[in-house]
Amino acid sequence: MVVGRRFRRSESFPAPKSAAKSAFRARCISLPSRSHPFAAHLADDLQSLRSWPRSPSSSDAVHWICDGLARLHLLLASLSDVLQLPQAQDPLRRGRRRSPALADRLLDDFLRLADAHGSFRSATLALKHDLAAAQVAVRCRDERRLACCLRAQRRARKELAELAAAAREVKKRPQPCSATRAAADAEEAEVARVMGEVVAVAAEASAAVFLGVAEMAAAASAAAAGMGPSRFAWGKAGLRWGARATSKPPNKKASPEAKKEEAAAGEEEEEEKWRRTTLERLGKAEEGFPSLESAGELVFKSLVNVRVALLNVLTPAL
Repeated sequence: MVVGRRFRRSESFPAPKSAAKSAFRARCISLPSRSHPFAAHLADDLQSLRSWPRSPSSSDAVHWICDGLARLHLLLASLSDVLQLPQAQDPLRRGRRRSPALADRLLDDFLRLADAHGSFRSATLALKHDLAAAQVAVRCRDERRLACCLRAQRRARKELAELAAAAREVKKRPQPCSATRAAADAEEAEVARVMGEVVAVAAEASAAVFLGVAEMAAAASAAAAGMGPSRFAWGKAGLRWGARATSKPPNKKASPEAKKEEAAAGEEEEEEKWRRTTLERLGKAEEGFPSLESAGELVFKSLVNVRVALLNVLTPAL
């Protein structure tokens, strides 16, 4: 009986063994599909930045831009952290020995992005000052000062458009992994591929942010650009005609002076309405720039940290 029981137990083993064997096979099959720890560490942040819409879905452009900058900062901060791990440093160093041009390309790409975001910080600061000066000009009815502010805003928007084009150029450059895929081992190729994806996604998001800020500033100053010096002069002339007409007695039939007075009053009301609308738009845009500045500062520092970490990994110790 004891032997029988042993025999029956032995018959019960094949099912668990086969299940364990199949589970082991499934685990082995899943290993190649799992990313290198370097890629796994960045997968969520990469997907988050990819899913960020490249244009605002609502009128709140400031929130949309800050959201994109925050996602970009998280990706770069994660990259800076993972570059401290041996699993990332060893393949990068081996790739440096195999192809120094690859390492130089990565360093150059992050330098270009850091320079672009450094210039972005200067452009946003200039736009903030121009918006504040434009509000003062509108309140004081200073035509010349308003015209200077609008020209300065156009220059800043042009600079932002050029920065967006420079960021797109970084994205269009050949991916680093494609140059050494045949010569590199699997680990090197995976790390190089992920680095290329980070550069491409960061460049695309940066271009969208730069253009978004330019469009936001353009929308804020569009109303101010619609009121030229001629309309200011027209309003002042109407006010003078109105002052003259008030000294004369009214007639039952509308006199030319009364018509001019009515036109001057309508012009004054239109100008006051324009002033309120323009001040509201300019003020709302200016209020969003402090958050843009802080978010841009974080991204710039993250880019600098990534490039320093890459230099430490790729530059041989003296």
